[in-house]
Amino acid sequence: MSVTVRQIHIENFRSIQRLTIPAEKLSVFVGKNDSGKSNILRALNLFFNGVTNPGKAFDFEDDYNLFVPERAKTAKEVVVRLELNIPASYHATNGEIIAWEKRWRSGGLHSDRYWGYRLSTNRRGREVRTQVDIPERSNAHGLLRQIEFEYVPAIKDSSYFDDLRGRIYSIIAEVATRTFRTSSTAFEDSIGEHLADLTTGIGSSLGFETRLALPRDLSHIFQRLDFLSGAKGISLDHRGDGIKTRHIPLILKFMAEKKQSLQVRGAAPFSFIWAYEEPENNLEFASAVELAVQLADFASRGVAQILLTTHSPVFYDLGETCPEGVVCAHVYRDTDEEGTAVSENGCAVDEKMGTMALLAPRVKHLVHDVREQVEAKHAAEILAQQNRPKIFVEGESDRIVLAHCARVFHPERVGFVDFETKRKGGGHSYVIDMLNGWRCQHKHDQNGPRAAGILDVDAVQLKNEWNAGSGNTASAKCFCYPKPNHAVAALKAGFRLPVTLEVLYSLDVWQWAEARGLLEDRLLADTYPAAMVEEILKGGAANVEVDEAYRLYVTKQFRTGTKIDVANYVAGLEEALTRSEFERLGTLLGEVFDYLGVPEIPVAG
Repeated sequence: MSVTVRQIHIENFRSIQRLTIPAEKLSVFVGKNDSGKSNILRALNLFFNGVTNPGKAFDFEDDYNLFVPERAKTAKEVVVRLELNIPASYHATNGEIIAWEKRWRSGGLHSDRYWGYRLSTNRRGREVRTQVDIPERSNAHGLLRQIEFEYVPAIKDSSYFDDLRGRIYSIIAEVATRTFRTSSTAFEDSIGEHLADLTTGIGSSLGFETRLALPRDLSHIFQRLDFLSGAKGISLDHRGDGIKTRHIPLILKFMAEKKQSLQVRGAAPFSFIWAYEEPENNLEFASAVELAVQLADFASRGVAQILLTTHSPVFYDLGETCPEGVVCAHVYRDTDEEGTAVSENGCAVDEKMGTMALLAPRVKHLVHDVREQVEAKHAAEILAQQNRPKIFVEGESDRIVLAHCARVFHPERVGFVDFETKRKGGGHSYVIDMLNGWRCQHKHDQNGPRAAGILDVDAVQLKNEWNAGSGNTASAKCFCYPKPNHAVAALKAGFRLPVTLEVLYSLDVWQWAEARGLLEDRLLADTYPAAMVEEILKGGAANVEVDEAYRLYVTKQFRTGTKIDVANYVAGLEEALTRSEFERLGTLLGEVFDYLGVPEIPVAG
């Protein structure tokens, strides 16, 4: 575990008079242009790196808030105070959190101090803080020195990329000093051989030996380091701004991991904080969603704490879709005199974002759909590395029952495939998104294994559309559950019965579930034919007859949260009973295995 910022307090800096804002592993600061949200990141850049914007030194006259009231006998100051979470191994000496404060006056940095807090709870459950003086010999001093703060500006121009690529050199030089120096010496010797006539002539003429050598600092050479991509080796410099932007977090992650490798046993760990200004700039919608998913993943895995500013729902929607470890705050400025303010109320985001408030609900829905597809693409990429055929199903109950049937009907083939699902939030969209992700992955490895998806019967149109897609079934194919006889009879009688996995269960299983209170009433208006509903409304319920073969299926449904329990019961049925009641599922699985190319290996007698 490393250091993370838990709270930011800023006074008198640019548009900010006084502002306190919480921080998390991923902190999203939302606001319209000129609201002052970027000043939060610039204040942090000043705190950690001594500059405001990249390459711009602090200037008290420019950076001090113009609207701060004059106070007699009170010096003008810019204040930044951070509360930091620290690793548990540092708590005994330094307290659970550290407060670190810096103050600047007209002459520059005026004070730099930090102290600890021990946290406890009083009788009313409120937090109580006790200040701790950090000892001179405390290892907390080294811990704070190991914080690496990276500021990514809104305008990511060529000079920023030059600097970023140049800093790769310093990381490589630190991590692999010996091997890197050996390689550079060999390069110098090779040049020297080709220029021997020149250096010998100079030596003879001037009377002293001359040789050529690389400069000690190679960072300016690394600034011209290039990334070539595609079959033609296209330079990154010739790529669009969006592609360049997508390189940034990967480069930062690389440098962070290399830096971490320098840590020796017992030394303070490195901590990485990225301040990302408007990451959506230069990105089309889908790429922005991909970047949002990537940054959220990096933050959750502790690659770095990420604080970003945005005015795009692609990023501030992360506060709703990834609530754990994410905080989203609305930054606004009603008047220059009042300065930048912040609200932690998520509802205020849309309300104060102007036109975006009208578009936000639709955009959020679209963001959700695209994010699901992006996450599925990444998940498919990881699963494809296992080099095994996959069967994607809508939920955990499907996985349990299908795996059981596969073991019963195809014991010689089941060991060659994996059933995959999403524990929560699966359904039709999950299966199709995973097939799409598998299809994308297969384009890069056409010799890779195939995948299949199995959907409920009510998604037959979705199945047909997927399978009809150009080239889709070369790598992935969609299947639907078969209709059991009782479902066919109910549908012919006009009942609107959704044919899910549970409808494939025998009447005995449904009666077992009913006896244990696992069923509840369906809304009859949703399943009964219109004529029957009309008859019931007229008081003729006694005249309505429902065939016993499917009565339970059209009048009842499984209670929320009970499907896995019933699936486990089905998976415990004896083999003979499974064969008699799930023969159609066995046939379906045989077709799936055939498509996947899973071999039939005779079972030893």
